[in-house]
Amino acid sequence: MEQRPARKSLIRPLMVLLALAFLVEAWVWQGCVALGRRIIAIIPWTRLKARIAAFIAIMPAPVALIIFLIPLAIVEPFKIVSLWLMAVGHPILGALGWIAMQFAGVGLVAVAFDLTREKLLSMPWFVWVYVRFQAFHAYAHALVEPYKAAALKEMRALRDWARSYWARLRAREG
Repeated sequence: MEQRPARKSLIRPLMVLLALAFLVEAWVWQGCVALGRRIIAIIPWTRLKARIAAFIAIMPAPVALIIFLIPLAIVEPFKIVSLWLMAVGHPILGALGWIAMQFAGVGLVAVAFDLTREKLLSMPWFVWVYVRFQAFHAYAHALVEPYKAAALKEMRALRDWARSYWARLRAREG
């Protein structure tokens, strides 16, 4: 019976960590989508994107799902190689490779989702998963918000303290 309170006391911190990881991933996702759009806007790929979108529009939804999953199929083996590099004594190279593949994977999946969103959301099971994903996203924000607010309050206090400290130092020198 004594294990239940200990288990319950661990659930909240674990959920906060999970929510933080999820929000970091979502933040990276949004950044990668924005970066992908900027790159597409800079590089004359507008016609290519339009052709890809037109191609996806005439394809069945399962083909759009395959297109959406292709970036994962490309990136995940490189993540395994990165983990292997860490395991065989190249931790920095492996960690850098894993981080690069994480960003590349999120970026490529974000761009693929942007291109295939309409087709993917035409599949009822995908809509079900997407709605649950969005609900968890909202839950994660609600769960982390008090901690985020407290951290911001502390950061503001530290910033104000540092400003007043530097102002006092300048006043002594002047």
